Amino acid sequence: MFPEIERLSEGSIIARRNRLIGTWAGMRLGYRGDRLSHYVNDIMDIDFLVPGPSDIIDKITGDFERNKVDLPPDLIVLELERIERNLREEQLV
Repeated sequence: MFPEIERLSEGSIIARRNRLIGTWAGMRLGYRGDRLSHYVNDIMDIDFLVPGPSDIIDKITGDFERNKVDLPPDLIVLELERIERNLREEQLV
């Protein structure tokens, strides 16, 4: 009906999802304050490299492996999907 509004809404959901998954991952890495903010910005920036969330999942997986955070990629994907699902449900309300 209003494709431009739908595109803006979709973009907003994806941006919020990326911010929230970045915060979630950064906190598990022990980041706080400015370091956490920088990490979240890195996550948001990396999403422009490849369509879909695979680039974000790959980055978080690598960061967790390097920092010995014991969370497998499957759980990262589940968290990302949970965040996106919640954001979409909020939009419907």
